[in-house]
Amino acid sequence: MVDNLEKTIFVAAEIFLFIVAFIFALNGIHAQEAAFEAARKSMEQEERRLYTSLQLNSNETYTGAEVIQSLYQIPQLGVNIQVGGQYFSKYNDPETINISGIDPYKVYDVAYIRDSQGILLTIIFT
Repeated sequence: MVDNLEKTIFVAAEIFLFIVAFIFALNGIHAQEAAFEAARKSMEQEERRLYTSLQLNSNETYTGAEVIQSLYQIPQLGVNIQVGGQYFSKYNDPETINISGIDPYKVYDVAYIRDSQGILLTIIFT
C-alpha cells in the first residue's frame, strides 16, 4: 500500500512538473510574439516617417535588361510595373508577359508610386 501511494505521489509530481513546464513555455511563446509585434509596429512607424509623399522620384537608372528581370519578378515584388506606355499588372503571369517593346540596352529612369502608408504600388520606368 505504501508502494502504491508512493507511485501515485510520483505520478502527480510528474504531471505537476509537466503542467508548470508547459505554462512556462507558453508564456515564453507569448513574450516572443509580443516582442515581434512591437518590432513590426516600430518598423512601420519608421517607414511612415520616411515616405511622406505619394510619389517619390529618384535619380536611379536601370538598364533594359534589369527592367525585363523586374518584370519576370512581378509575383515576388507584388507591385505593378509601367515601362514607357506599357502597363504590367502584378497579377500577370511572368511567362505570358510580352517584353518585345523593351530595349535591353536602353537606360531607364525609375519612379516609385507609394500609397499614404508608404507601401509601394507601382514602379514606373521611363
